Amino acid sequence: MSWTFEKATEQFELFKQRAVADATFRALALADPKKAIEELGGLELPEGIEIVITEDANGELQAKALLTDPASSAERELDEAELEQVAGGTTFASFIQYDSTVKTGFPPKRR
Repeated sequence: MSWTFEKATEQFELFKQRAVADATFRALALADPKKAIEELGGLELPEGIEIVITEDANGELQAKALLTDPASSAERELDEAELEQVAGGTTFASFIQYDSTVKTGFPPKRR
């Protein structure tokens, strides 16, 4: 099973419920949220997503999802779709400039 918005919402609700009921899980959630999420639902977080769990002054858990680029463009190769977007090339017509003041040598327009 993979992550969806609905699955993430469901897992976060279970995460909060278990953190309230289980002090050991709460400690794990604060120390290593990624491991706690994997333990809770058996799903690994997708690459490029980091979860930060903090506890506010009232003792309630706050969660933030941080999205990061898993690899900078300097560290990976472009995939086929990206290559298609940047593939260069030109045609001879690209070098022709249109100038309406230049006589083309074609027969003049009839009036």
